[in-house]
Amino acid sequence: MSFRIDKFDASKFTDGEWCDIMGGEFKIARMHNSVYRDVKRKLDKRYKKEFNGEELTAEQEDRKEAQLVAEGLIRDWRNVTALNEDGEEVQVPYSIEAVADLLQNRPDVVPYIAQKAVDLERFDREELDEQAKKPRVSSAGKASSSAKAKAS
Repeated sequence: MSFRIDKFDASKFTDGEWCDIMGGEFKIARMHNSVYRDVKRKLDKRYKKEFNGEELTAEQEDRKEAQLVAEGLIRDWRNVTALNEDGEEVQVPYSIEAVADLLQNRPDVVPYIAQKAVDLERFDREELDEQAKKPRVSSAGKASSSAKAKAS
C-alpha cells in the first residue's frame, strides 16, 4: 500500500468524530487541533494574568485543563445524564459549562477522552477500503512491479 497524503479527513481534526465512552456518545476533536491550541494560548494568558504569573495549584490546574478539554476537544455529546432536583435521571444538554462540570465531577472519563483525541484512526477518510483494492501505480503513472505480479 502506498503512502497517502490525503489519508485523513482533516475537517474531522477540528470538527470531531463521534465515539462511545462509558455509555455516552461524545464528538471529540483531535488533540492539538487549531481550536485547542487557540484555547490553550487564551487560558495560559488569562491564568498567568489572574494569578500574577505564580505557579498554579493542583486545583487551579485541574480547572484550567477541564476548560481546555471542554473548549478545545469535546464538540457535542449524546446520552449524557444527571439527576435532577427530584432525583430523576434527565439528559444534560451539551454546553461548554456542562462539559467542564462533567470533567470536574468525573475525572475517570478524562483518560478516555484524551485517548480518543490522539487516536488518528478515527479521522481516516471513509474510502480507504476502496483505495486498498486499486492496483499500485508509480509516480510516473506505471503499475509497480508488485502490482504487475499480483495481476498475473
